[in-house]
Amino acid sequence: MEFFEFADVLTTAEKIRDKVSIDTLPFFCAAIEAVDEAGEMGRVIYFLHWGRFHIQCTNVLGGVRFYVPDCPNALAWTVTTGYPPHPEKIVLHATINRLEHDEEFIAATKDLIACLKNGLEKNFNSEFSASKAESASFVLTDLRKK
Repeated sequence: MEFFEFADVLTTAEKIRDKVSIDTLPFFCAAIEAVDEAGEMGRVIYFLHWGRFHIQCTNVLGGVRFYVPDCPNALAWTVTTGYPPHPEKIVLHATINRLEHDEEFIAATKDLIACLKNGLEKNFNSEFSASKAESASFVLTDLRKK
């Protein structure tokens, strides 16, 4: 499945790479509560809807890609600019490896991308530092069903 949002922010791929990182995700996205130390599979991330997972980030043409290696749905999303469908905006494109899913998961994924869009529109051009996105100093319960 695919999910799209388009943030009304005029920028460059270089600025996206400079500003949008694992450490700054909580600053830009209210659906991401915190990030923490690195684990075997990447940095630890706490999603509002799903709890504790790992996350990794890599540069791609036009911006960055985040992916969650321990997500059973292979959640990944890109934050890019300069290419269709809206080269003048930040394009947010999320995918999972399912053709369909339950309504709650779909709503949570749409909310994640919409929150990121809103945060980018509100905060991308503001002055900030990675210190505003402090690492979690606490441990949240892993809410994933075993």
